Amino acid sequence: MASIKIKRIQEQIRKKAATVLSRDVSDPRLRLVTVTRVEVTRDLGQATIYWSTLEEGGARRTIERGLEDARGWVQREVAHMLTTRTTPEVQWKFDQAIEGMERISRIIRESRAEDDERARARGELPEDGDEITPEDSPER
Repeated sequence: MASIKIKRIQEQIRKKAATVLSRDVSDPRLRLVTVTRVEVTRDLGQATIYWSTLEEGGARRTIERGLEDARGWVQREVAHMLTTRTTPEVQWKFDQAIEGMERISRIIRESRAEDDERARARGELPEDGDEITPEDSPER
């Protein structure tokens, strides 16, 4: 488990990286990037900055190239902000947790639609477009 000092440094780096990407870097490839979290090694030698975007495929690869181009600038800004003896080397990593949450949401939506379709087939729900009256609604 990370110490309180490491957690504080991780949060400082996350905020600084997000600020640098949104305000200081004028690269149009980076306008749809969200910095989600940062993991720092115990010796502060490495900082992995996790990022996310709603873009997919080629657009995501373009963003990855933009982040790699901005890495030196972000690392320099992080170094100016930190009051530690060493500055962690910045690395970028796509945060797949957001993608997983979207996939789970899609599965839930599809399951609900399937359940509704089965209920309509059994006559428990009115057909699409039909009005639900108070006497039609199931009692709860």
